[in-house]
Amino acid sequence: MLKNLVAQYPLIKIDITVIDRQHTLDKIQLVGDELNKPVYLWSLLQPNFQPLSTMGASLDLHPAITVIKSIGSLKADTNGLYVFENLFAVIDAVSPLEREGCYQAISQLFARLNQQHRECLVIFMESGRGNIPSFLSQIIWEYKFPLPTNFELTTLLLEHGINLTQSPRLSNILAGLTVEEITVGIRANRDVIADSETLGDRLLNYKYTLFKSFGLEFIGDTATKDIGGMDLVKEALEEVKMDFTPAARECNLPIPRGWILVGVPGAGKTYFAKICAQKLGFPLVNIGIDVVKSGGVAKFKQLLSRIDACAPNLPYLDEFDKFFADEHGKELLGILLTWLNEKTSSTFVLATLNRLENLPPELTRAGRFDRVFYVDFPGSDERKQILQLHCARFDKRYAESEHGALSIEEWLTIIEATNKYTGAELAQMAIVAAKSQFYQGQGQNIQIDLDSLLTARNRVKSLYSRNPEGVLAIENRAKAFTEAASSNQPTALDLPELDIYSTGCGV
Repeated sequence: MLKNLVAQYPLIKIDITVIDRQHTLDKIQLVGDELNKPVYLWSLLQPNFQPLSTMGASLDLHPAITVIKSIGSLKADTNGLYVFENLFAVIDAVSPLEREGCYQAISQLFARLNQQHRECLVIFMESGRGNIPSFLSQIIWEYKFPLPTNFELTTLLLEHGINLTQSPRLSNILAGLTVEEITVGIRANRDVIADSETLGDRLLNYKYTLFKSFGLEFIGDTATKDIGGMDLVKEALEEVKMDFTPAARECNLPIPRGWILVGVPGAGKTYFAKICAQKLGFPLVNIGIDVVKSGGVAKFKQLLSRIDACAPNLPYLDEFDKFFADEHGKELLGILLTWLNEKTSSTFVLATLNRLENLPPELTRAGRFDRVFYVDFPGSDERKQILQLHCARFDKRYAESEHGALSIEEWLTIIEATNKYTGAELAQMAIVAAKSQFYQGQGQNIQIDLDSLLTARNRVKSLYSRNPEGVLAIENRAKAFTEAASSNQPTALDLPELDIYSTGCGV
């Protein structure tokens, strides 16, 4: 595949990881041998082209000057396969004027090589540290070495004395890793190759650690209690489970893309991501915004390809709007939209944010995400459930009966006092109440009563009380374009609605 591409396209870019560097150079050398062309390497440490077999080092020229000189020396009839290593990272480090000179040199190189008969072949080998501007991406063909197939994986493991048929678990564990990454992982665990279970556990930890360095954090333990609330979302989640079944494929139903959850901070969006992963039986994969923004477009593409390879899973994007808030926002948006439209893997994307108006409108158009929900403040019954669950962590009485340690009248008092409190704020109240009892010498026999909860409520100030106008603005703007996450059915704990037009004043 790579051989055909370099012969067809003037400029090729290959995305790699640091681990795959030598493996990639070996592959490029094989392509050069097949085409009967010498292979030369350019890098910051050897700014004059050198054959791969002779690694010299010279830093006596300014990087921008060496880039322009090296690119300018290449002609269409220059025989050879020329590899630039992390060229765009070097270009990013120079001044804007020098950077523009490098870009012009690349554009002119494309013009020289864009002809039917040429001897010069050019590859940009990038590890995701530099950014290729959009106007140059139009003339540079991107290539990514495919991840190993099942046959290639079986062959690779046999070379290390591992029979995949006797250890079928390894096939899922190693999914999403490149050949070189797998090789490094196996070599580091040679001492347990004969013990397939221990080897699998170690390789899984190795994979999770490696992916975390890329910006993908697999949250393996999503076991959590369902504390109630968001009943409409949970009903919809049961439908999603059906959408992933073979029966849905037989009916030609599309694979679900994912949802967007909107709500004020602390409303329980992140907590629901764990519940969602738990109910679907998918591992939760947190996509780090800082890594994506620092790595740019190439990094984001790599992350999405890894996610596809590790399906099924639930990619989670918190503070979703911030992914598109810088100069690379439009490019990241385009990549995500294309991926969502073309996605065929068993992945279900869950994106959360506070302000829907900060999100590019393209993402909320029909056919992008399947549904958009608004997570409101918990209702009366939901607040009771949340408080009772968190109080039970410290006072077992709250887990032993329907109403725990409080009477229904006491619950009504605390429910009224916590109107417009988020789930996170209620959880913090339980912690503050438990600590106050502990400090009073109750030791392990903590008992949380109404007074301690009301005292904690006075210490834990709600976001709504600090900025009611801002919170109401979030609600009003979002509710017009979203579905409700909770039905908020009336319960015995609901506060009575006041009729402000019938006050008994004799008007």
